[in-house]
Amino acid sequence: MRIRVVVLVGVMAAGLAWALAPPAPGPAVPGTVLMDIAGGKLPPDTGTDQTQVDLVPKAGEIDGAWLRVRFAPGDSFGTRDGGGRDWSVHPALRFDAVNPGGTDAALELVISHARTTNHRTRVVIPIVLKPGKNEVRTALAGWRNADGTAPDLGRVRRWYVADASGTGPTLYFGTIWLESSIAAGDPARLTRIRATAMPAITRPVSFDTPEADTILAALEVFPPESPWNVVIEDWPLHPNSWQIVAAIGVDKPLRYNPDMGFVLVPPNQPRVEVRVSGYAEESDRGPFAIPAEIPVEGWPWNYRDKKVTLADVQRNTLKEEGDRHAIVVDPVNRMLYEFFQFRKTDRGWEAAQASVFDLKSNTLRPDGWTSADAAGLPIFPAVVRYDELKRGAVEHAMRVTITRTRRAYVHPATHFASRLTDETLPRMGERFRLRKGFDVSKCSPEVRAILTGLKRCDYAIA
Repeated sequence: MRIRVVVLVGVMAAGLAWALAPPAPGPAVPGTVLMDIAGGKLPPDTGTDQTQVDLVPKAGEIDGAWLRVRFAPGDSFGTRDGGGRDWSVHPALRFDAVNPGGTDAALELVISHARTTNHRTRVVIPIVLKPGKNEVRTALAGWRNADGTAPDLGRVRRWYVADASGTGPTLYFGTIWLESSIAAGDPARLTRIRATAMPAITRPVSFDTPEADTILAALEVFPPESPWNVVIEDWPLHPNSWQIVAAIGVDKPLRYNPDMGFVLVPPNQPRVEVRVSGYAEESDRGPFAIPAEIPVEGWPWNYRDKKVTLADVQRNTLKEEGDRHAIVVDPVNRMLYEFFQFRKTDRGWEAAQASVFDLKSNTLRPDGWTSADAAGLPIFPAVVRYDELKRGAVEHAMRVTITRTRRAYVHPATHFASRLTDETLPRMGERFRLRKGFDVSKCSPEVRAILTGLKRCDYAIA
C-alpha cells in the first residue's frame, strides 16, 4: 500500500529556522504597473491639489525619469481607480524613491477597497524613506485594515501615498507597480503543471491509486503567488528564530502521519447536505460534493489489521474519538471541501465543521474563523502526496503540528487554538524551513523529497 503522509512535528529541530520576510528587492521584474512614471504619466489625484507634481529626468545623482512630489503638509498623491482592480493575485507592491533631505520622511500608503466604509476599514501601511535612494517592497499578505480586519484586495477602489509627518517634504518616486505573481513562486513548477493534461474524471477516484497520481500531476493548487507555493529559501532569518525553535524542542524527531486520505470527484459530482454542529457559525454552507466513497481520516492505513469496511469507519462503529477529517477535491472546478469530526448517520452526513476553499483564489477565511484545521487553513494543499515523492520534489508548504502554540495567528491562518501568550511560542500559520545547508544526501529518495521541500517552505499549523 502506498502511503500519503503529512509532516507532523519538528524537523530535526536543530536544523529548523524561522523565516521572517522576503529579502530586499532585486532588479525589476514584469508586473502590473499602477503608476507609469517611467512612461511619463502623472498621478491623476493630488489630494487637495496643493501638492505639486512634475516629471524630472533625474533625482540627485540617480538617472532616469522620476516623479517629483512637493507635498503640501499632510497631503497626498495617488489615483481613484473606481474599477475594483484585483491586487490579490500579486505578492507585493514595489517602487523606488529618493529622499534628498537629511532626515527620514514618514509616509503612509492608504488603500480603499470594496469593504471600505470608513477610515477604520482602510489599509494604512507606514513607509519611512531614509535619506538617499530607497527600494520599497511591501508584501500584500501581511496587509490588514486599520481595525484589524481583512481587506478585499481583489477589489481595490483607490490608493494614495500621504505625508504622515505633516512636514511637506519634497521626494522623488519611480514607477509604482505590483510584483508579478510568477516572481513569488517557482516558474518551472507552474510550467510543468500547466503542460500536463488532466485526464477526464467520470467517477470518484481514491487518493491511493495510480489514476489519482495522474490527475494530481495536472492540478494547480492555489495561484502561483499563494503562500502555499511561494519559495522562501532565501528569506532572511528572524532575529528570534532560535528562541522559537527551542520552544518547539531542539531534540524533536521528524515524524509523519499516514492517515490523511482524500477522494477526487468529477465536476458533476452530486451535491448533498451535511448537518453541521459545533462550529456551524464558522462553517461554509452546503450542499457539498460528497461521494459515497469518501474516506474518513485513517482509512485505509489505520484499519489494515482490523476487520472493518469503509462504511463501518464512516459510521464510526468502533466508537473512536479523534479529529475524523474528511477531504474531497474537485480537480476540474478546482474546489476543495473539508470536514471535521465527519460521520454518517441514519439521517445522512454530519460534521462539526465544514469548509470550502477555491483553489483558483487566494481568498482567506474570515478572520477568527476556524476550519477543519484549527488554524483556519486548508489541509489538502499541505499533504505530501505519493506522486510528489515519486517525482522527487515536494513543491509546496507542508502541514506541521506543534504541541504548544501562541494565542495568535498570521495569514494565511485565520484562527488560534491556545491560551498561551509567550512570544517565544509559534503562532498559527508561522513559517518555518529547514536550513539550506542541511545535508540530505544520505536519505532515501522519498525522504530527500520531503526534506528538500522543507528547505523551501513550511507551516506550523496546529
